[in-house]
Amino acid sequence: MSVLAGFAGGLCGTLWAGLVTMPLLARWPALRPAEPWQAETATRLLAGAALYGACGAAAGLLFWLGWGLVAVVSAPWPALGATYGGLLWLAGTLPALGSIALRQRRARGAVAVVAIEALVACLATGVLCAYVWQRMS
Repeated sequence: MSVLAGFAGGLCGTLWAGLVTMPLLARWPALRPAEPWQAETATRLLAGAALYGACGAAAGLLFWLGWGLVAVVSAPWPALGATYGGLLWLAGTLPALGSIALRQRRARGAVAVVAIEALVACLATGVLCAYVWQRMS
């Protein structure tokens, strides 16, 4: 169940990308890198959904393998999920996007917008995994 919850949480990233990230980057060209901007297509949307879903499922499996952050015993499930989502973001997303921002100055605005998108996906994944874990316990 936590793998499916992770997949659903990952898909929240796709939803955020469609509702917030892409319109924001389309409206403010200053946030985009100098390279030609590629508009959102159905193929890119589907590929992004598959990527977010697969990464969310992997995060759900990691949550299950870690026994739902068993060391954090007294926290309510929303706090546990937010902690897990924040750790996912800090360990996975932040180093990757941070290194791009350090090496490509013109992409910093887009990197910041995508970092927020990834944070939403990670937090949704963490909270959904913690919710499922709490329901199964």
